[in-house]
Amino acid sequence: MKILNRIRKWFSCRSDERRVALVLSGGGARGLAHIGAIDELVSRGYTITSIAGTSIGALIGGLWAAGQLDALRQELTNLDRRRILSLMGISLGLDHVATGEKLMMALEALVGDRKIEDLPIKFCCVASDIVSGREMVFNEGSLLQAIRASISIPGFFSPVIDGERVLVDGSVHNTLPLDRVMRQEGDLLVAVNVSAPDDEPYVCYLKPQCERHSSLEFAIRSHFPFNKIKFSENYFNMALRVARLTIQNNTQMALRLTPPDLYVQLPMCRYSLFDYDKAEEIIAYGREEMGRKLDELEKK
Repeated sequence: MKILNRIRKWFSCRSDERRVALVLSGGGARGLAHIGAIDELVSRGYTITSIAGTSIGALIGGLWAAGQLDALRQELTNLDRRRILSLMGISLGLDHVATGEKLMMALEALVGDRKIEDLPIKFCCVASDIVSGREMVFNEGSLLQAIRASISIPGFFSPVIDGERVLVDGSVHNTLPLDRVMRQEGDLLVAVNVSAPDDEPYVCYLKPQCERHSSLEFAIRSHFPFNKIKFSENYFNMALRVARLTIQNNTQMALRLTPPDLYVQLPMCRYSLFDYDKAEEIIAYGREEMGRKLDELEKK
């Protein structure tokens, strides 16, 4: 009933007064749907007053808060496989496959030395400290450093060393940080989850050869030090499936604890972490789904 009353109050306002507290999940390339979702909200005249994000959600949300999302969009939609591999900085280490140094140089060119507390829109993002085992919430300090920590996929990107803390991807603790957004009275809580449960059965554990990878994902996997070890295909499928289910369950728990007023989802099985070559398609999906959900909400 509280959510319904909040929605009624929100729609009683003029469109230019409708305010949104936006939460963007992690999910690799699937997170490009966040761009389309933001496009749809803005095109309908809604004001985003605050953003919280994890991993790719931190990247998209941080760039939006800094007024640089259009520049990021242009970079993303013009990427080819060679450029993506170059930005990732494939370089094997004891705890990583990629350094991400060139990626951060590209981001630094967009955001400079901006501080989170100086952004025109309230923003926060989360990372995970593997030393203390605790969630790390960034709501002040370097925007660039916060994004770099939040996107540090464990075992893929090198972690961020910050004093006694070793920071990795925020999805370890809080894939969909609904409880972290700096919401104001009257804001509609909107969540975009691009790590939602699959919308079709996962049969690759039963059929080892059915797993499909993009050419980019295949190129990245070839750099893993264990790539040539002859493990059972089911070993990998089982490990991947368990990791995906853990993230999906993480987001479902967040939704139960802090129910959003409007919820947009992209099933995890639709795209892979590295489908950046499908940027325009994924962005369009996000915009379409946000539009559909807003239409449903307005009919209530």
